[in-house]
Amino acid sequence: MWQLLADRHAQGTPREGLLYISFEDERLAGMQASDLDALVEAYYRRHPEWRDQRHCTFFLDEIQTVPGWEPFARRLLDTENIELFLSGSSAKLLSREVATSMRGRALEATVTPFSFREALRHAGREPGKPLAT
Repeated sequence: MWQLLADRHAQGTPREGLLYISFEDERLAGMQASDLDALVEAYYRRHPEWRDQRHCTFFLDEIQTVPGWEPFARRLLDTENIELFLSGSSAKLLSREVATSMRGRALEATVTPFSFREALRHAGREPGKPLAT
């Protein structure tokens, strides 16, 4: 999600048009679906110029920790001028369940962990091919 956020920023979206919230943050523990709108309203209080006039992007990470988040996400997509990215790493956020609850408003992107070789390549330490003898 951070990579997507960086891509949007590099494409010209000002940082204030990009909202990232991690629901694994302990300060948000115990949050309920009825509390989610307070986050959106706080964002628009801070950036009123973005409401209805500019297209902003929200990144909601580990959203499955908030029970009943699905209607909130659908309402945001239907009523606000936003692009919405949701992520989760739990069986509670299975793609078929999200597709059903979002009723055609979702695209799935599966992210798998690096293999050992990919991790080495990413760190710039990928071993070369073995020498032929």
